[in-house]
Amino acid sequence: MTKIALASFSPRQMAVSFAALALISITGPPAWCGMPHGVFALGDPNRPIPRAIFDNPHVDGIALRYFWNELEPAEGQFNWAPIDAEIAQAVEHRKLVSLGVTPGVLTPDWVYRDGAAQFSFMWDKPWGPPPCSKVRIPVPWDPVYLSKWLAFVRAMGERYLQSPALVSIKIEGIDAQTEELLLPHSRPGRGNAGKLVDCVPNDDVGEWQAIGYTAAKIKETWRAIARAYLEAFPTQALVLQTGPWGMPPIDDAGGLIPNHDSNTQLAPSIISIGNAEIEGHFVVQNNGLQASWDWPQLKQIAGEANIGFQMAWRVTNDPTCRMNNFERPCDPHTMLQLAVNRGIDAGAIYLEIYMVDLLNPQLDDVVADAHARRPGPRR
Repeated sequence: MTKIALASFSPRQMAVSFAALALISITGPPAWCGMPHGVFALGDPNRPIPRAIFDNPHVDGIALRYFWNELEPAEGQFNWAPIDAEIAQAVEHRKLVSLGVTPGVLTPDWVYRDGAAQFSFMWDKPWGPPPCSKVRIPVPWDPVYLSKWLAFVRAMGERYLQSPALVSIKIEGIDAQTEELLLPHSRPGRGNAGKLVDCVPNDDVGEWQAIGYTAAKIKETWRAIARAYLEAFPTQALVLQTGPWGMPPIDDAGGLIPNHDSNTQLAPSIISIGNAEIEGHFVVQNNGLQASWDWPQLKQIAGEANIGFQMAWRVTNDPTCRMNNFERPCDPHTMLQLAVNRGIDAGAIYLEIYMVDLLNPQLDDVVADAHARRPGPRR
């Protein structure tokens, strides 16, 4: 997730936005709305989708990503124009839309000024702030933060519930550096396996324990957030983005889980909550699909929910070979085809693919293949 400054929008784009809202009020959602399915173009955060993506017949939808601090720079003052413009383009080109807005490190400063508790940790990504610098996120269960975030979710629902083409909303609110259900959980002496930047580990786990973190609090906080999304978007699919190793190794009572670097039971527990609370239109998405890896237990853990995948990274112009677990060789065409095969074979109803790969003409046949093989949702 790269932090990019909010793009400026031309008068023409603003006009398109108002036209889309007029169409919404007249027609309501078109008949082709439903569960997300097929190939989705993974949008760059806060940036317009290129026209070539909308014109591509093998792209079924667009996955829009925005930052809370860009959309609500001051409390109650919203900048919806970027989303309006993209939805208008999607309606015109009959593309589906998935929408996600991320708090975490992108939480507006005014939330903290109003008294929200914060948690500081070390930035261990090769993009965004300086590597190994300290950044902050809101404490997920803090009442000030939750009231502000859920107010934003309600405002977003009031704006977009009836938007044509909007088939899914990403449930966010317990985030750190990305859109996923994931919190910092480094510990001294545990190494940096799987980290993209080699920083001296901070004692995130000990600091979480010191402020009263428990897995039970996270589950109940997520339940409250999910209910707010369900109230705001009762007709859209609601998507949890998660993985097997993203949460601190702390149990329901606040104790350390022995011999674990993460709480591997927390994501399955939250998925069970999602299936109970959002029966019939809950989706579980993993954002780590590679040529050499998918979450093999995801289909079983998801239960009644449909599943989707996001590619872990791009295959175009990536000398690190991240889509092949950082191992060479990593021919882009082969890597994307293998990842597509893995995702579809795992039962995904949609795949989110980086736009740079969708715009690469050498990968057109792989994208066409993914589009042709797209499975329908189970319900």
